[in-house]
Amino acid sequence: QHSELGIDTDKTKFYMLGLSPNAGRLSVRIWYEDTIGQFIERLIQHHLDMEITHGNFDAPYISTYRILKETVPKNSKNETSSPLLEGALLRSVLEDTLYPLELYNAILNRIKIEGIINHTRAAFLKAYLVRLNRQRKNSRGDWISVSLNEESTNVPYRLGRLFAVLEKAQRDAITDAKSGITNKYFSSASTTPSVVFPVLLKLSQHHIAKSNWGFVTNKSIEEIMSGIDQFPRYLDLEDQGRFMLGYYHQRGELFRKKEVNE
Repeated sequence: QHSELGIDTDKTKFYMLGLSPNAGRLSVRIWYEDTIGQFIERLIQHHLDMEITHGNFDAPYISTYRILKETVPKNSKNETSSPLLEGALLRSVLEDTLYPLELYNAILNRIKIEGIINHTRAAFLKAYLVRLNRQRKNSRGDWISVSLNEESTNVPYRLGRLFAVLEKAQRDAITDAKSGITNKYFSSASTTPSVVFPVLLKLSQHHIAKSNWGFVTNKSIEEIMSGIDQFPRYLDLEDQGRFMLGYYHQRGELFRKKEVNE
């Protein structure tokens, strides 16, 4: 294919050299050689994998810098991410390979510690899982979608959705709560559901009784629970990511419904 400048993108070579200082010398961090066409295709694939529903004020495309920034603690004096993660992330984009597990794990940890899953964090978790499924050649039914997938039978994903509904039930009942279930239970709910969810479901009945939206909440809980036979004892790293995406998708949907009703 030829561009507007008359360049054959399938044949024209593209080169990238990444250097870093090393004891007064420069060392080669990255050397990449390919065609312009292949380079563009892999950038497009990266952004497609990262695509996820987001708010009106979130940027549609997320830079690698912003992804890496999410691994740094918010109150850290050193705002620089790991150079090893930087190189590994760039290589995975350029080579269309799995994103680094260390980066995925680092973002999971930040979410569990802070109880916050924003657009950038959710997009990377989704992209990681999509590439993992693509490598395994899993069926489409196992894939993570861009927006809320109410048809998904994946239990960790449903548990994340359930947590978002229970969180809203508390917020509807106690609007000025200083410490909610997210602060207390999010991390443990995403790792040991069988320990936490029976407690949360019992607590939710008190919240539902005080809320004007109790009937709607109960209906949502029943719909989500219909796909959960039992609470898993433990969720591995992959399932923790699915839990967090279920939470992110459901929470976003609940906020959108609230805006429409208002």
